[in-house]
Amino acid sequence: MKHCVVTTFHQAGYHQYGKRCIESFIEKWPDTVPLLIYPEETPIELADPRLELVDPLTALPKLQQFKTYYRDNPYANGTNPIIPKQTKNFRWDAYRFSNKVFAVTDAIRRCKGTFDQLIWVDADTVTHTAISTRFLDKIAPQKSQLSAYLNRRGCPECGWVGYNLQHPEIINFAERFEQIYLSGEFLTFKENHDSYIFWEIVQEMERAHKATFKELGSRWQTGHIFIKSPLGKYIDHLKGERKIEGRSKERDFLSLSRLMPRFIRQSFSK
Repeated sequence: MKHCVVTTFHQAGYHQYGKRCIESFIEKWPDTVPLLIYPEETPIELADPRLELVDPLTALPKLQQFKTYYRDNPYANGTNPIIPKQTKNFRWDAYRFSNKVFAVTDAIRRCKGTFDQLIWVDADTVTHTAISTRFLDKIAPQKSQLSAYLNRRGCPECGWVGYNLQHPEIINFAERFEQIYLSGEFLTFKENHDSYIFWEIVQEMERAHKATFKELGSRWQTGHIFIKSPLGKYIDHLKGERKIEGRSKERDFLSLSRLMPRFIRQSFSK
């Protein structure tokens, strides 16, 4: 299979974790896998043939349209009107996460026809062990599976999402993702960050029998599922204060054998 990767970050994020993410990608990922980067007004001094920089200001007009319209909307900037005292909460910060949404949908269109799988990876990840194309093939969505994602109890962890660019519904998925934000429909959901909206679309497409999805996480667990999945053998996800510490906490590394039933563990141990 042919794979490509996409990520985005703002200027502060680049200096705190994004640069480290890119450096580890260059060192640990296969030479055949390119990385599309949508930096938010951030100069990137790193150079490698696999890096492709895309300027969001010129390449993502829909993102700029969304930001202009919802820049001052509290419910799109971390405040729930039902709980007005709870501000700057990621659950209702669609404005912040819109950069990711429109980078993904643009990358889907750019990579479709050339690659088989587009992988979204959060920029606050660091690859510590070399990744093989065989591993990427194994965890990629196949045939009727539109994407592979880190499920958990409740809303999924979208620090890694693999998209099947060969799926007949992939462009419809991208358009639906965009329109939920552009139309203002996101304001009608319980939460409006990208992971929650992604999950709503997954359930919507499953009910309509338009696509199936590959689960990489665990339906029995919550929280920091990324490193507890098969991805944890290769990548650390520096969520929250882990960005400062530079690694996940010891308590995060719960044995995979306690998270998944035997048939799932065996499928990833081969």
